[in-house]
Amino acid sequence: MGYVKFDIAKLERLNDPGRFDTLKPDAMWVALGEPTPRTIVEIGAGTGLFSAAFSERAPGATVYAADVEPVMIEWMQKHRSEVASGRIVPVLAEETHVPLEDGVADLVVMINLHHELVDPAASYAEAYRLLAAGGQLLVVDWAHADTPKGPPLAVRATRRQLEQYLSAAGFSRIVAHDVLDWHELLTAWRD
Repeated sequence: MGYVKFDIAKLERLNDPGRFDTLKPDAMWVALGEPTPRTIVEIGAGTGLFSAAFSERAPGATVYAADVEPVMIEWMQKHRSEVASGRIVPVLAEETHVPLEDGVADLVVMINLHHELVDPAASYAEAYRLLAAGGQLLVVDWAHADTPKGPPLAVRATRRQLEQYLSAAGFSRIVAHDVLDWHELLTAWRD
Protein backbone atom coordinates (compact mmCIF):
# COMPACT_ATOMS: atom_id res chain seq x y z
CA MET A 1 0.00 0.00 0.00
CA GLY A 2 1.39 3.39 -0.96
CA TYR A 3 0.57 6.89 0.16
CA VAL A 4 -0.42 10.23 -1.38
CA LYS A 5 0.59 13.52 0.23
CA PHE A 6 -1.73 16.53 0.21
CA ASP A 7 -0.79 19.23 -2.28
CA ILE A 8 -0.32 22.35 -0.15
CA ALA A 9 -1.10 24.50 -3.19
CA LYS A 10 -4.70 23.39 -2.54
CA LEU A 11 -4.65 24.64 1.07
CA GLU A 12 -7.96 26.52 0.77
CA ARG A 13 -9.79 23.25 0.13
CA LEU A 14 -9.04 22.31 3.73
CA ASN A 15 -11.14 25.25 4.92
CA ASP A 16 -14.27 24.32 2.97
CA PRO A 17 -17.10 23.96 5.52
CA GLY A 18 -18.69 21.55 3.03
CA ARG A 19 -16.18 18.99 4.35
CA PHE A 20 -18.42 18.71 7.40
CA ASP A 21 -21.14 17.19 5.18
CA THR A 22 -19.18 13.93 4.94
CA LEU A 23 -16.75 14.34 7.85
CA LYS A 24 -19.25 15.09 10.60
CA PRO A 25 -17.65 16.41 13.80
CA ASP A 26 -20.82 15.70 15.80
CA ALA A 27 -20.81 12.05 14.68
CA MET A 28 -17.13 11.81 15.61
CA TRP A 29 -17.77 13.33 19.02
CA VAL A 30 -20.65 10.93 19.72
CA ALA A 31 -18.47 7.97 18.63
CA LEU A 32 -15.91 9.11 21.20
CA GLY A 33 -18.61 9.04 23.88
CA GLU A 34 -18.90 12.84 24.09
CA PRO A 35 -15.72 13.16 26.16
CA THR A 36 -14.52 16.06 28.30
CA PRO A 37 -10.80 16.14 27.47
CA ARG A 38 -8.47 18.73 28.90
CA THR A 39 -5.88 18.27 26.16
CA ILE A 40 -6.42 17.24 22.54
CA VAL A 41 -3.70 16.64 19.95
CA GLU A 42 -4.67 16.62 16.29
CA ILE A 43 -1.96 14.98 14.20
CA GLY A 44 -2.08 16.20 10.60
CA ALA A 45 -4.21 19.22 11.48
CA GLY A 46 -3.72 21.08 8.20
CA THR A 47 -5.32 24.49 8.65
CA GLY A 48 -6.98 23.47 11.91
CA LEU A 49 -10.57 23.14 10.64
CA PHE A 50 -11.22 20.07 12.78
CA SER A 51 -9.10 21.37 15.66
CA ALA A 52 -11.48 24.33 15.77
CA ALA A 53 -14.52 22.03 15.61
CA PHE A 54 -13.22 19.95 18.53
CA SER A 55 -12.29 23.09 20.43
CA GLU A 56 -15.97 24.09 20.26
CA ARG A 57 -17.04 20.69 21.61
CA ALA A 58 -14.49 20.79 24.44
CA PRO A 59 -14.44 24.47 25.45
CA GLY A 60 -12.15 23.90 28.43
CA ALA A 61 -9.53 21.98 26.44
CA THR A 62 -6.27 23.05 24.88
CA VAL A 63 -5.96 21.70 21.34
CA TYR A 64 -2.48 21.14 19.92
CA ALA A 65 -2.82 21.29 16.12
CA ALA A 66 0.24 19.48 14.78
CA ASP A 67 1.26 19.47 11.13
CA VAL A 68 4.44 18.81 9.14
CA GLU A 69 4.00 21.81 6.83
CA PRO A 70 5.20 25.23 8.03
CA VAL A 71 2.65 26.79 5.65
CA MET A 72 -0.18 25.17 7.64
CA ILE A 73 1.23 26.39 10.95
CA GLU A 74 1.57 29.93 9.60
CA TRP A 75 -1.96 29.83 8.19
CA MET A 76 -3.41 28.84 11.57
CA GLN A 77 -1.41 31.55 13.34
CA LYS A 78 -2.76 34.20 10.98
CA HIS A 79 -6.36 33.03 10.57
CA ARG A 80 -7.61 30.94 13.50
CA SER A 81 -9.04 33.13 16.26
CA GLU A 82 -8.66 30.16 18.62
CA VAL A 83 -4.88 30.49 18.24
CA ALA A 84 -4.95 34.09 19.44
CA SER A 85 -7.05 33.05 22.45
CA GLY A 86 -4.68 30.15 23.27
CA ARG A 87 -7.32 27.43 22.78
CA ILE A 88 -5.48 26.09 19.73
CA VAL A 89 -1.68 25.82 19.80
CA PRO A 90 -0.10 25.15 16.37
CA VAL A 91 2.81 22.70 16.54
CA LEU A 92 5.30 22.05 13.75
CA ALA A 93 5.86 18.30 13.77
CA GLU A 94 7.55 15.54 11.85
CA GLU A 95 5.42 12.75 10.45
CA THR A 96 6.40 10.31 13.17
CA HIS A 97 7.23 12.78 15.96
CA VAL A 98 5.18 15.52 17.59
CA PRO A 99 7.39 17.63 19.89
CA LEU A 100 5.18 17.28 22.97
CA GLU A 101 5.81 15.32 26.16
CA ASP A 102 4.75 11.72 26.71
CA GLY A 103 1.17 11.31 27.91
CA VAL A 104 0.20 14.93 27.25
CA ALA A 105 -3.21 14.19 25.70
CA ASP A 106 -6.56 12.83 26.79
CA LEU A 107 -7.56 12.61 23.13
CA VAL A 108 -5.53 12.24 19.91
CA VAL A 109 -7.26 12.80 16.58
CA MET A 110 -6.10 11.77 13.09
CA ILE A 111 -8.55 12.77 10.34
CA ASN A 112 -7.97 11.92 6.66
CA LEU A 113 -4.33 11.27 7.43
CA HIS A 114 -3.71 7.53 7.14
CA HIS A 115 -3.52 7.56 3.32
CA GLU A 116 -0.71 10.16 3.56
CA LEU A 117 1.47 8.25 6.02
CA VAL A 118 4.82 6.91 4.84
CA ASP A 119 5.23 4.82 8.02
CA PRO A 120 1.79 4.23 9.55
CA ALA A 121 3.15 1.94 12.28
CA ALA A 122 5.49 4.66 13.58
CA SER A 123 2.75 7.30 13.35
CA TYR A 124 0.33 5.23 15.44
CA ALA A 125 3.10 4.47 17.94
CA GLU A 126 3.59 8.24 18.25
CA ALA A 127 -0.14 8.74 18.85
CA TYR A 128 0.07 6.10 21.59
CA ARG A 129 3.05 7.88 23.17
CA LEU A 130 1.17 11.18 23.26
CA LEU A 131 -1.84 9.70 25.06
CA ALA A 132 -2.10 9.50 28.83
CA ALA A 133 -3.27 6.21 30.34
CA GLY A 134 -7.03 6.08 29.77
CA GLY A 135 -6.72 8.36 26.74
CA GLN A 136 -8.58 7.83 23.51
CA LEU A 137 -7.64 7.91 19.82
CA LEU A 138 -9.93 8.82 16.93
CA VAL A 139 -8.92 7.70 13.43
CA VAL A 140 -10.96 8.73 10.39
CA ASP A 141 -9.84 8.01 6.85
CA TRP A 142 -11.29 7.27 3.43
CA ALA A 143 -13.05 3.91 3.24
CA HIS A 144 -11.57 1.27 0.97
CA ALA A 145 -14.45 1.71 -1.50
CA ASP A 146 -15.38 3.79 -4.50
CA THR A 147 -16.47 7.26 -3.41
CA PRO A 148 -17.28 10.39 -5.42
CA LYS A 149 -14.16 12.09 -4.03
CA GLY A 150 -10.97 11.04 -2.34
CA PRO A 151 -7.56 9.53 -3.01
CA PRO A 152 -6.94 6.49 -5.22
CA LEU A 153 -8.22 3.19 -3.87
CA ALA A 154 -4.64 1.86 -3.86
CA VAL A 155 -3.68 4.13 -0.93
CA ARG A 156 -6.80 3.53 1.17
CA ALA A 157 -6.58 1.11 4.08
CA THR A 158 -9.27 -1.43 4.85
CA ARG A 159 -10.95 -1.37 8.23
CA ARG A 160 -9.07 -4.54 9.13
CA GLN A 161 -5.72 -2.97 8.21
CA LEU A 162 -6.49 0.06 10.39
CA GLU A 163 -7.44 -2.22 13.29
CA GLN A 164 -4.18 -4.16 12.88
CA TYR A 165 -2.09 -0.97 12.96
CA LEU A 166 -3.85 0.20 16.11
CA SER A 167 -3.51 -3.15 17.84
CA ALA A 168 0.19 -3.39 16.94
CA ALA A 169 0.76 0.09 18.43
CA GLY A 170 -0.70 -1.09 21.74
CA PHE A 171 -4.22 0.27 21.56
CA SER A 172 -7.10 -1.69 23.06
CA ARG A 173 -10.89 -1.51 22.87
CA ILE A 174 -10.70 -0.76 19.15
CA VAL A 175 -14.18 -0.06 17.79
CA ALA A 176 -15.27 0.71 14.23
CA HIS A 177 -18.29 3.01 14.01
CA ASP A 178 -20.46 2.95 10.88
CA VAL A 179 -21.49 6.61 11.02
CA LEU A 180 -19.81 8.17 7.96
CA ASP A 181 -20.73 7.37 4.36
CA TRP A 182 -17.30 7.67 2.70
CA HIS A 183 -14.95 7.12 5.63
CA GLU A 184 -13.90 4.60 8.23
CA LEU A 185 -14.14 5.89 11.80
CA LEU A 186 -12.37 4.00 14.57
CA THR A 187 -11.88 4.74 18.23
CA ALA A 188 -9.30 3.09 20.45
CA TRP A 189 -7.95 3.43 23.98
CA ARG A 190 -4.61 3.51 25.71
CA ASP A 191 -5.21 1.54 28.91
